[in-house]
Amino acid sequence: MSTLLHTLDAGVLHLTLNRADKRNAFDRGLYAALTDAIQAGDIDPEVRVIQLMAEGGCFSAGNDIADFLAEPEQGRRTDPPLKLLQAMRACRKPIVAQVHGKAVGIGATLLLHCDLVYVSEESALVFPFVALGLCPEGGSTQLIPQLAGHVKAFEWLVLGQPCSAMEAAQCGLVNAVLPVDQLSDQVDRAVTRLAALDPQAVQQSSRRLQLAAGEQLDALMQAEMDLFESLLEGEAAQRALKAFVSR
Repeated sequence: MSTLLHTLDAGVLHLTLNRADKRNAFDRGLYAALTDAIQAGDIDPEVRVIQLMAEGGCFSAGNDIADFLAEPEQGRRTDPPLKLLQAMRACRKPIVAQVHGKAVGIGATLLLHCDLVYVSEESALVFPFVALGLCPEGGSTQLIPQLAGHVKAFEWLVLGQPCSAMEAAQCGLVNAVLPVDQLSDQVDRAVTRLAALDPQAVQQSSRRLQLAAGEQLDALMQAEMDLFESLLEGEAAQRALKAFVSR
């Protein structure tokens, strides 16, 4: 069974995380599949919009810790998530996220690189990095303070306090919070409207908005992952992650 479902309908590429039994946690296979699908959609002239969603009651539990701790055949453990985030940031086609339930770790930081984000009332963004002996990634140490201010960013990124759906909407991390039974309809309206617009105008405008963050964000994302990789080898992270797996 594929861990990522693909459908293309009326210019909208629907990408659905399909590891509901693992709370849609990212293993190397899912990272590669989603990265490849976004890059392929970006160059496919039939694709005008990319819609990202997930099966089950959790958008994503973040990294599949057991898979993440396994020694990679090549490269670094942090290469797959960084490649995914870089692919999202480079994508010319707008990415619209439909989030139901919790978005944890990389499941939350990848939302920072979507163009529109709609969440259900039951959703929350959780950044558990420091509690695991690690550091925030995905450009979150720049993007979240810019939107929410230092003290809320510190509360979420360092203390690890969940960011509720309403808090996320109030500071501009997400577009809207909807009842579960209205979430899909709202996202359908948004992607349909985007797909009906002139694709060149949409793509060029989206690209200008992405470039507004400048090379500083790209460098920061790399630096965050370098630090993350270094901390990952430390005693605190190894102890916390192994305890998590053994639960």
